[in-house]
Amino acid sequence: MSRVFTLAIAALLAVTAAASAQDNPVIARMTAFAAAYNAQDTAAIAGFYAPEATLLPPGQASVLGRASIAQHYAQAFAAGARDLQFKVFDIRGFETNAVEIGETVVMLGEQRIVGRYMHLWEVVDGELLLTRDMYHVLKVE
Repeated sequence: MSRVFTLAIAALLAVTAAASAQDNPVIARMTAFAAAYNAQDTAAIAGFYAPEATLLPPGQASVLGRASIAQHYAQAFAAGARDLQFKVFDIRGFETNAVEIGETVVMLGEQRIVGRYMHLWEVVDGELLLTRDMYHVLKVE
């Protein structure tokens, strides 16, 4: 990856979380992630993660690697998960990675699940991918 690309990513990530998807690569990736989630496309969702990524769901063992992450989402969809919405609160960018914090709303059957997440995004082979994904449930309505 060129130094210019790295510096461009760092500059874009320094933009506040209120920026639009066209202004910030993390928000653009999250927007595309939500679209894949809402289409229940587990293969597309897994593609947002680095090959060696770790998903840390609440109350469960770590989920390691793309195939296991895809299976995790397939199980969530089979249980009735749908309609992901997200709101980014904070993005801290560095030369080749960024930390993102936000909240989500997901429907699970008739329940509305509000959660908070923290993502570690890294540039891997020129692509911005999730390497760590941790979330927890704030409330069930």
